[in-house]
Amino acid sequence: MHKNIYGKTWRLFFVFLLLAMPGAMAWGPSTHAYIASCVTGGRNLSVLFGAMLPDCNAVIRDNHAEVSSLKTLLHREFDRLPSCALKTGVMTHNAEWGADFYAHSIYSETPPDMYSIRKFRQLRDEFGITVSQAEDVIEMCVDIQIRLLLGPAWGTLIARAADASGEAHEQAMVDAYATELAARVTGLDPQKAEADIRMAVRGYKSLAATLGRQLESDEAEIHQAISPVLALYLGCEEAQAATYYRRGLELTKDCMEEMDRICAEIKAHMPDAVEGEHEAEGETAPEEKEAHRPAVVDFCQAFTQVHENPLLQGLDPEFAAFVELLNPATADLNGTFNVNTSGGALKMEIKGNGMPDAANELGLLARFLNHPASVSLAAGSAVPEHAEALAAWKANLAQLDQDIGPAAALVEAVAPGLKPILAGFLTLGDGEFTVASAPTPEAPDAPVIATGRGSFGLVAALFATLNTMLSREIGGGFSNPDLRREDYVTLAAFLPEGDADGDGFSNRKEYKHTAPTVCAPQTGTGDEDATPPPTYSEAALDSRIKPERQ
Repeated sequence: MHKNIYGKTWRLFFVFLLLAMPGAMAWGPSTHAYIASCVTGGRNLSVLFGAMLPDCNAVIRDNHAEVSSLKTLLHREFDRLPSCALKTGVMTHNAEWGADFYAHSIYSETPPDMYSIRKFRQLRDEFGITVSQAEDVIEMCVDIQIRLLLGPAWGTLIARAADASGEAHEQAMVDAYATELAARVTGLDPQKAEADIRMAVRGYKSLAATLGRQLESDEAEIHQAISPVLALYLGCEEAQAATYYRRGLELTKDCMEEMDRICAEIKAHMPDAVEGEHEAEGETAPEEKEAHRPAVVDFCQAFTQVHENPLLQGLDPEFAAFVELLNPATADLNGTFNVNTSGGALKMEIKGNGMPDAANELGLLARFLNHPASVSLAAGSAVPEHAEALAAWKANLAQLDQDIGPAAALVEAVAPGLKPILAGFLTLGDGEFTVASAPTPEAPDAPVIATGRGSFGLVAALFATLNTMLSREIGGGFSNPDLRREDYVTLAAFLPEGDADGDGFSNRKEYKHTAPTVCAPQTGTGDEDATPPPTYSEAALDSRIKPERQ
């Protein structure tokens, strides 16, 4: 009974695998982007995103007929799109004569003698696996080979292409396909078709951007991350997956010659595919990129990413209610909590501690890490030096990845922003929890009944209660479902009762006597020449600003 409560949630983790492991949809995002760049002779961001986008049908998970119809539309009926750079990219991907034709020909009645088919069959014969599994491995390895050749800047480009996509692309897809999709799927009305296409585009954008950022990692990190994920995907031991992966890399060292041959074949079908393709649509100016120094952590962004994540929009109402609790403007999760599924549905009662998380409680930590020059501490402050705090933050992120285990990459891909939120709460480190009931291998349908309080208590309770369900849904749980507070570096000075700046006033008192920090900057609020009053995060990290002086 209780399995159904959680199954839909955990199936979302497979979306990244379907996108990053290209077997289910032929070449992966990196390969499609490379082919589009090669065909057009440029690196237009809309073209690159368009080349990846036809696989967005996989984001729709619960209506097979809709998924299949949208896949057909996107892979074979590209002329429904108006002429534009996005369409150019989509055309390079198509299954008629585009990139996907060269990946899926093995499933034709008389497969031709071509590179991809030879590689699939060789890996299949060497290991006794299915041709589908061999295809998964080989095509994933081609994706990685392109990154190895072009360097981390290739990952940056893929992320930028996804990030630059916006309303214009989304509307173009809706205008081209929503009405026809509704006509082809029984019971699907045009409004729902439009909503699903928007969700698919947004979800794919999020996943492609995350994949691009992962490809920015160094080669050792990329190789290290793949085996456990591949093992989950193929349903085999990690050591066996690593063997497949190593052999796949050996077999695809010569893939670029084939990629260039495919590009030439596609180019023959679209010889004029250069118009506008050298323009950097949606691209940030180079000088702006240089001037922008990325923050160590942005909790407003992290909460927004989870709250607005299109991949989470289709959750059951109980989970949708939980996602709403992560609204960056109102989120306050680390007071007391009570979770109970004994009635057959997820019931959550979460009461905050009175200080909103994203911009204020966790925002105080973010300000200290991101803007050390703005901090003025009194002698005796409990906050460590900036370098120590930064080291603690990095150590906690690493420990969280270690405790999550192989699923860490999936969490990052499907729910960007979630790991920083969890790490932030673990860094605050207060609270405890009690689990009265949770599923176990012996009692997999046992209800979840847990209570607790505080930041550590909330995260640790999630790990302890969800581990068995995660194992059941994706074949592997957390590497360490029993979080230990001593494994994390906690910074209690940032808690409400702490005194971050050492001025003798608690953070909570400073919060009560200042304007709350907000995630979105306020505009048009009065006299532009007047100095605005300090916000909470400013006052709580400046010992010269005390409540009695305000």
